[in-house]
Amino acid sequence: MRTFEVLAWTESGGFVLYVPEVEALTRAGHVEELELAARDMIAELLGLEAAGIAIQLRFERPRP
Repeated sequence: MRTFEVLAWTESGGFVLYVPEVEALTRAGHVEELELAARDMIAELLGLEAAGIAIQLRFERPRP
């Protein structure tokens, strides 16, 4: 199991998810969708199985 830190914040009525390790963003409409959206994006970008990805979710914007 590989763990990824995911930063989440609200914007335009939904959520923005940022994965620092892969420097990528995605969006989700509802809080229930956050982990799934992040896991799917990471799996697609890195060619990993979604079942082998753990998410450490933090509600904060990345620092510049």
